[in-house]
Amino acid sequence: MPASPCINLTIEEKQRLLALARQTLVDYFAPQQTDIESLSDDALLSRHVGCFVTLFLDGDLSGCMGDIEGHRPLSKSIPELALCSAFKDNRFLPLLASQMERLTVELSVLSPLSQLKIRDEDALLRYLAEHRYGVVLSDAFHRSVYLPQVWEQLPQPGEFIRELKRKGGWASGHWSDDMRVELFTVEHFRE
Repeated sequence: MPASPCINLTIEEKQRLLALARQTLVDYFAPQQTDIESLSDDALLSRHVGCFVTLFLDGDLSGCMGDIEGHRPLSKSIPELALCSAFKDNRFLPLLASQMERLTVELSVLSPLSQLKIRDEDALLRYLAEHRYGVVLSDAFHRSVYLPQVWEQLPQPGEFIRELKRKGGWASGHWSDDMRVELFTVEHFRE
């Protein structure tokens, strides 16, 4: 079973992280002298945890990028992921300055990944029928992740995994002995 989120964030900490993501986007369009380097001394922002930045324009998804393992501190990953979500998510048009007032930022802070030992896809589907975690599927050639929030759009385990595999570049019916399944929880919050 996945661990609980690795950071138990206060309301003030959540607001600070959201402000960092938004300020990064504001600075992109109207460069300021924000000193992001000084943030690396902050105990919260120096944490190495997985994180996703998700952007909504008028309530609709308009970009989402993440770092699953948390290779960098939040002070570096949040600004980079905010920019990637705004400008490099190929599913959406790049963000425009005129859209900033209609933009909502959501952050998801991930728990450590926990491997689920299963025999086959049927066992995974039975497990997911009872447990609604974030899922990472990987094998030698592909990797794909869905945050736990995706269960709201894809509530059936079969549909959830089928779409996760399609997102990762596998055929919807693909399964192999090399398939690795990792689970995680998130603490997600938005402006």
